[in-house]
Amino acid sequence: MSEKLVTFVHMSDTHIHIDPEHTGSHNHFSSREPVQKLIDTINNLEAEVDFILHTGDITDHPEAPTHYHIARDMLQQLKLPVYYVPGNHDNVAMFQSAFLLRPEYGIAKHYDYQFVVNGVQFIMLDSHSDPAEQSARGYIAPEQLTWLDSLLSTPDERPLVVALHHHAIPLEAPWLDNIVLTNGLDLHTVLLKTKDRLRGVFYGHIHESVVTVRDGISYYSVHSGWFQTRTWYGTTEPARDFIDNPGFNLVTLTETDTFVRSRRIALTGANVK
Repeated sequence: MSEKLVTFVHMSDTHIHIDPEHTGSHNHFSSREPVQKLIDTINNLEAEVDFILHTGDITDHPEAPTHYHIARDMLQQLKLPVYYVPGNHDNVAMFQSAFLLRPEYGIAKHYDYQFVVNGVQFIMLDSHSDPAEQSARGYIAPEQLTWLDSLLSTPDERPLVVALHHHAIPLEAPWLDNIVLTNGLDLHTVLLKTKDRLRGVFYGHIHESVVTVRDGISYYSVHSGWFQTRTWYGTTEPARDFIDNPGFNLVTLTETDTFVRSRRIALTGANVK
C-alpha cells in the first residue's frame, strides 16, 4: 500500500441563515437540519480525518454580524480543525470579523492563505466578486494571481491542493457557466506551472459532485450542505436533484494517488419532502 499523507473532509455551501425557517427562493426547506446532520455525520466518521475544508457560502446573504454568529455556533460543533474560504453568498469583511473574530486592522480585501499538513501544501483562494456587482460569478483579482504565481514559481516537490468556491473550468451547462469564475482560465494557466505536483482543485458553489479534468489537472466539486442540483451537458435551466440529501467528500492523498469518495446523508425531518 502507498503511504497515506493526509485525509480531509471537503464540505461546502451550508447557507446557514439567521432565520431557522428560511428556505430561499429555489428551495422548500431550511438548511438547519441538513447542516446539523452533516456535522453529526462528520463528527462520527469511522475514518481517521485530519481536518475539514469548507469551500464557501457559509451563510446565506448575511446582513449583520449576528448572521455569522449563528453560523459560527453551529459549525463550532465540528470536532476537527476547519479551514474556510468565502463564497459569493458571504460577506468577506464580515466573515473575517464576525466569524473568524479578526480585529479591524486584520481584515484583508481577499482572504487568501496557505497551510501545510504532513508535508502537503494547501492554498486557499478567495474567489468572491466585488459585492457592488451583486453577482454570483467569481473572480480572482490580478494581485491574487500574482501572489499565487509567486508561490508556484518557487521550486517545490510537495504535493499541492488548491481550494476555492467557484468552478474555474466551464461545465458546459449554460446556467452554471453564467456563474463561473470569470477568469478561471487565467487561474488554470497559473496552475499548469505546477500540475506535476497538483493533486486536485476543490470547489463548491454548484451543489453537486462533478469531476473535470483539463490538461492533467483535476477539479472536484462537492454536494451542498443544504439542497442539491443536477446538470448534464448543455443544461440551460436550473434543475433540482430529486435526492435532497446533503453530502461531503472524503479525500485521501497517498504518496502516489488522490482518492475522492462522495458521501450522502439521509434526511428524515418533517420539513424535508
